[in-house]
Amino acid sequence: MKISITARRFELSDSLRKHVESRFSGLERYNHRMSRLEVTLTEEKRQKRVEVRAAVDGDVDIHAETTAADFRTAVNRVSYKLARQLRRRRDRRTDHQAPRLGQEIQSERVSKGNEP
Repeated sequence: MKISITARRFELSDSLRKHVESRFSGLERYNHRMSRLEVTLTEEKRQKRVEVRAAVDGDVDIHAETTAADFRTAVNRVSYKLARQLRRRRDRRTDHQAPRLGQEIQSERVSKGNEP
């Protein structure tokens, strides 16, 4: 997964870049089809804004954003939001459909030893 980091209205330090990369590198475990992650850090008057757009192959992009007093807190919050969205999508993708009635009766007969 490729992580691109953009800094607006400030100079991005190496320690903040490493923090962002370490925080978002573990998100691939929720969806192995994530191809790219675009992180935008913006410094506003009194708050720091972090926006993240995750590109998932074969699915719609996922977007999360938050603001905080400092960038590390904002990065932590937005990574939690993104992980929650990815977990929710993974859980919804599971098959919740019940087996057909014929298959269910047939499996009961086989388990009881009453084959037709």
